[in-house]
Amino acid sequence: MMTDLEQILGPRDEQAVLEAVAAARQEQAALEALGGRRWFAAPLAWMRWFAAPLAWIEREQARFERWINCQLVSRTRWDELAAEDITTSMDRFQSVQQTLRNPFHPRTLEILDEVVAFIMEHRGVRDGFADVVDDLPPLAKRLNRAGIEEYIRVEIAHRQAVAADPVLLVQHRPAELNKVQSHRAGEQWLIVQHKASGLRAQFMYHPGEVEGKVYSRPYGIASIGPDRVEDPQNRAPEWQDYAGLGIGTKLYRRAAEELPDVRWGATSVSPYAEPLRTKLHALEPWRWRSRMCTCYEAWGGLTPQASAEAIHRPAFREPEV
Repeated sequence: MMTDLEQILGPRDEQAVLEAVAAARQEQAALEALGGRRWFAAPLAWMRWFAAPLAWIEREQARFERWINCQLVSRTRWDELAAEDITTSMDRFQSVQQTLRNPFHPRTLEILDEVVAFIMEHRGVRDGFADVVDDLPPLAKRLNRAGIEEYIRVEIAHRQAVAADPVLLVQHRPAELNKVQSHRAGEQWLIVQHKASGLRAQFMYHPGEVEGKVYSRPYGIASIGPDRVEDPQNRAPEWQDYAGLGIGTKLYRRAAEELPDVRWGATSVSPYAEPLRTKLHALEPWRWRSRMCTCYEAWGGLTPQASAEAIHRPAFREPEV
């Protein structure tokens, strides 16, 4: 439900947020000038108000402006601000931990207290209002410990539900090549897309040839989902929400089912796809090449039998970006 003020004036979210933040800072400055005393101070303190009447008036005006602007911001926008703040802090936490795991992976629940403490320490930093989070009640209740924990649990459940959706879209088609790519004439493409998340991969091969290549950067692959509307210039944020939740395994294994006689090389693999390649290689070393295995150099010449009999050991290599 919208507040009465929202119904009368309509939401002007962005400007109202900025004005609420500015008013909160003005209120803090006036309160500091008054020595931290509020309007509900002890009776004897009332006598001291007359020493700084302008500061008192300024503080009360700022307090009213803060309240008004907080009411003008829609609930949806407060939710969005809190979500953006929490997600940014979780990405920063992942960076500190040096992990590419999805920040909303179920295993995050194992260290939830640590994650929440990190977010509390960095809340408001993203949008530059860390100093007034507690002075903006709609935001403060979303970015307190309980609010942050609830958001994380709900988001983990949501992403797990999306990742669990079994529907995959499949499209076989001739390659779309430009003049510079004429040497790839005759190439065919297989695109496999997870309908619920939009994650997809493009498998490129020539009929009759044993080895194909995989392009797994969804931001560079047009959607084959008829109901999915995307901005071709800004696909990255969406696909990153669902990377690292097991969807990639479904895409790759479906491609193997569609093209059972094709092997898939790994000359250039992104950091996100490297763990997936390692996993697939362990399951089917002949079909999936992995830069992280000692058989990498000899892989092209291995037969199914030789691949099964070979000793596969981890080999450290710097992932390619």
